[in-house]
Amino acid sequence: MRHRQQLALITSLIVALLYIVGVWIPANAASWQVNLHAAQRSDPQDPTPFMHRPYYGSKTILDRTVSFVDHDKPWYADDGVFVRYDGKKWTGVSIGSCKGGVNCYDGHNGYDINLWFEPVLSVAAGKVIRAGWYNSLNHASALGLWAAVDHGNGYVTAYGHLSALLVSVGDQVGTQWQLGTSGTSGSSTGPHLHMATYYLPNWSATDPFGWTGDYPDPNVVSDHYLWVNDPGTSTTIPDLSNNGSAISPGATLVDDGDAGWSHTGKWHKASSSSDINGHLHWTATTAGAETASATWQATLPADGYYEVGVFIDDNHASSGWAPYTIYSVDPTDKETEVHHTVYVDQEHIGSFQGPYGWVHTGPQWVSLGTYYFTSSAAARIVLSNATGENGFQLATDGLELVPIAMSK
Repeated sequence: MRHRQQLALITSLIVALLYIVGVWIPANAASWQVNLHAAQRSDPQDPTPFMHRPYYGSKTILDRTVSFVDHDKPWYADDGVFVRYDGKKWTGVSIGSCKGGVNCYDGHNGYDINLWFEPVLSVAAGKVIRAGWYNSLNHASALGLWAAVDHGNGYVTAYGHLSALLVSVGDQVGTQWQLGTSGTSGSSTGPHLHMATYYLPNWSATDPFGWTGDYPDPNVVSDHYLWVNDPGTSTTIPDLSNNGSAISPGATLVDDGDAGWSHTGKWHKASSSSDINGHLHWTATTAGAETASATWQATLPADGYYEVGVFIDDNHASSGWAPYTIYSVDPTDKETEVHHTVYVDQEHIGSFQGPYGWVHTGPQWVSLGTYYFTSSAAARIVLSNATGENGFQLATDGLELVPIAMSK
């Protein structure tokens, strides 16, 4: 971590120098990069609602909201004034003094949604234009592990503080496709999803709940109600994080050390009461070519869709970019194998020092997404130690495959 801190300090000094010489760097560095490449677009005046909930289940956004958009300077301006979408106004409600679900918090530019290591879904179809670490030199910065989707209608949505990332820049995604899994990476006080909606090309924050106050909206851009009439999902996915260290009902478990688990290279065995069956294996990461890998294989009871989850321990797991490759089957051609790589942040699970103090999540099941497998070909998931990092610890423990019923 020391080299990340040193690089972060160098980056800060460079930014300070640019300010001195008159080069403007916005607070949101990602928006600066996007502005250089995004096409010029006009803000929609009467947009058609297009957004769906970014999670599974029946709870409404407001049921799960911890922090709202501040219509008074939603660019993290700490001016002591917070204005909610319905026009209610508070003063002196900084992040440390506001009441969650009511008036949090001054300068906030999105919605903090109570998602504890749950799948994060795209609110609408579009193209992924950001996917990775917000600041690769400082994983405790801003949105941490994040993704952003350009919906092609003048809006872009961002999803921050993820623990797993399923998409890459350039991917085309559909409505309510899984982008990742929520977590507590970046500048975060605990597991949740930060979801923000912006106008392109300037990444100006807007509130998807619009403005219903009885006085003019203080936001500098227009706010419109953007949620469709029925924003829920038609499919329900098991919440892997809801079972502690236990596997989900009906799941197939492959633990490290089982007959279905194998490895290459040097792995160390460690024991802890918090690990699945009391043990795990770990190895050192590398910024070069792979020197170690672990493979889970399982014969499943039936053809169909399964949610794949990995158990991330609270010890010997410090990698911020652990690559899991899932080998599954094309459901339209069951003779064709397909593979997909998901990146998991093991670093921000367990107990760690965050930007606002210590965070304690305990070990967690983390969803790698939903895939189609057959009973005739073993499901296979491979973890590589080629993470792009030198000297961090990469842990392997249990992996579960949970059967799900997909809607037609």
